Order: sequence, then structure tokens, then C-alpha cells
Amino acid sequence: MLVQARSICAILGLALLGGCAGNIADHVGPREGIVTAELTRYGLNLRETQCVGAQLATSLTPLQLRRLQRAAASVQKGYYDADRLTLRDLEYVGRTVEPEVGTAVKAAADACAAKVEEPEAPQPEAEAKPAGPNWLNLGKAESGQSMAIDASTIAREENIRRAWFRMTDATGSQTGNIYLLEVDCQAKTINPRERRKLDAAGAVAESETYPPSKLAVEDGTVMAIAYLSLCS
Repeated sequence: MLVQARSICAILGLALLGGCAGNIADHVGPREGIVTAELTRYGLNLRETQCVGAQLATSLTPLQLRRLQRAAASVQKGYYDADRLTLRDLEYVGRTVEPEVGTAVKAAADACAAKVEEPEAPQPEAEAKPAGPNWLNLGKAESGQSMAIDASTIAREENIRRAWFRMTDATGSQTGNIYLLEVDCQAKTINPRERRKLDAAGAVAESETYPPSKLAVEDGTVMAIAYLSLCS
């Protein structure tokens, strides 16, 4: 009977020990590292994580640390910003565990100079400015006149090309006039569409549109230069 009684006591002792085993870690063991993963998840960098973790390990018991870790791990969305978790959320979680835990989290964050990193505000896009003219000199004709094209205005549509041109006379002087020419590469004709006179600042001072008039391209002329610049 005595042996049987001792066996029963032994079995009961093991059962009681087994029932308490799940909580033993809450009271003993190393404190460092208990909440490290959660600190990182709540937006702390490596230095802040190490510092805050060490501060909490000295101010909280293993049981408090584990309760904080469990509560923090259960939170998936921020209370103050649903898109991210921050120190403010961790402090709130700490207060829900125990007021003392929330106070310890805040004190650790202050001691480690940890702070909530605010997301950078999106920078306003710079207002797109219209591209300025890009005049390219195309060379001189037999008459001594030269032609330049504004490369930024070139448009293509099947056999048709359009662009603005500027002509300089044989003496090298410019009149301030620019011309919109429509070139038919297949028919080898040019249709002047519009003339604009620019002031000293480059603004349009006057303009004139022309009726349709397809002119044959003659070799050796500035018109031939315009034609070759778009169709060759």
C-alpha cells in the first residue's frame, strides 16, 4: 500500500509539474530578446530595437515582457495609422497589458531617442514646362540663303511631314519670321501653312495662314533643303 501511495503521489507530482510547466517561462529565464521581433515590427531600426529591448529587460519582469510580446504580436493594423505599426501603437498595447508596461515602453523609447518615423509627404510634381524651340541649322542653298528647322515641332503622318522652319537671307540677317511647312515626301511638294513673326522675346507678334498651295521642290533651293531634312 505504501508503494502504491508513493506511486500515486509521484504521478500527481508530475501532473502538477506538467500543468505549471507552460507558465514557468513567464517567471524565469533571460529577458533580452523577448520582444525584439515585435520592436522591429513596430517600426524601430536596429539601434533603437537593441536599446529599447535592453531598457525593457531591466524595467519589466519576464512575465510582463511575455505578456507585452503576446499582445503586440496579436495586433496587425495600427491604431493611429492603419497602414503601419508605430511606437505609439506599442505604447498603447503596453497600457492595455498593464499601465506600468505602457509607462515602461514610453520611458524606454525616450531613453533611446526612438521616435515615430513619419512617412515622407509625396513631393508635388514639378509643373511641366513646354519644351522650347530646338533650332537646327540645315545649311545654305545656292542662293546663299540658309534654312533652320525647329526639331521639337516635327510631326509625321504617312507620307506627310510638318515642321516649323526659319530662313536666313544671304547677308545673315533674320526677319523674325518662321514658317510651318507641310511636306509631301512622295509627291515631292511643299505646302506653306502658316507664317509667324516673333518678337525679341520669342513670343508670337503676328501670324498669317496660307491657303493650300502645293509647290514643287526645286533642287538647290531652301525648299529643297527643307524637303531633304524631313524626307531623306
